[in-house]
Amino acid sequence: MNPTITLTEAQTAAANQIREATAGAFPSGFSLEELPPQPLNCTDSSGKPTGQVLLGVTFWINGLPTTQNNDTYFDALKTWWAGHGWTLSTDSRPADMFINATRDGYLMSLRANINQRLAIGNSTPCVWRNGTPSPSS
Repeated sequence: MNPTITLTEAQTAAANQIREATAGAFPSGFSLEELPPQPLNCTDSSGKPTGQVLLGVTFWINGLPTTQNNDTYFDALKTWWAGHGWTLSTDSRPADMFINATRDGYLMSLRANINQRLAIGNSTPCVWRNGTPSPSS
């Protein structure tokens, strides 16, 4: 049970990775609208809780030019990921407007909803809330 970064540090890193990716992949003028973070309990291979948590950080992407097809934004992010050490995991297009990639235990994704609104998210690796296992772990 090795120490990890704290949940707050992991959340900050996940949000910063999203900001870096969107700034590098999308045209200027957009804004990010943060949604409430989603903490989840981590489990081992048998489904037993480990005491660690991961956090999903998600933003709506507002203000992108509507003159471009969403595929343009998916392709731009996919290209940015490839140049910044991310490994593409899933590209479900065209059936589902969803892609994701991993790096250092983080899982970043881009999705278009039924109204073509884009959301970008990033899940942290499993960490101890305070960086070290609790005495009961």
